[in-house]
Amino acid sequence: MKIRYKKRLVFLGLIFTVLFVINQFKAPVVIYLPFNLPDELKGTTIPPFGMFILEKYKGEKNPNACTVLQHEMEHWNQYRQMGLFSFHYHYLKEFVVNGRVNHWMEREANNSCKRKLKASKTLSTVQLKECLVRVPNFVSSIN
Repeated sequence: MKIRYKKRLVFLGLIFTVLFVINQFKAPVVIYLPFNLPDELKGTTIPPFGMFILEKYKGEKNPNACTVLQHEMEHWNQYRQMGLFSFHYHYLKEFVVNGRVNHWMEREANNSCKRKLKASKTLSTVQLKECLVRVPNFVSSIN
């Protein structure tokens, strides 16, 4: 029984070591998935492993709205600011309490994306209201 316990501790130690080393680089890895994500998501960010986006949004370009990649990049920036464990703790805690729609990290990513879009291009008020991230369950999608 003690040997199994030691093997588990060594295994957990290796996992945390790998996560620590990967966390030191903090460079985003974008992986385009050929299959759907659960809950009709278009993309998700799972630090330190990367950003996972559906393949059909690989070349997405929309001058009037944030793309899925831009939105997920905002989450990656949140992770870089907060750190690995703090990011996951606060995201999961808020997700359990408020869900995805009212999540403060989602609102912050949406607002940051809108600010960057507004700074890069002057938009009319109508276009700015339509400047929503095109990810279901975060905000309304634009078609």
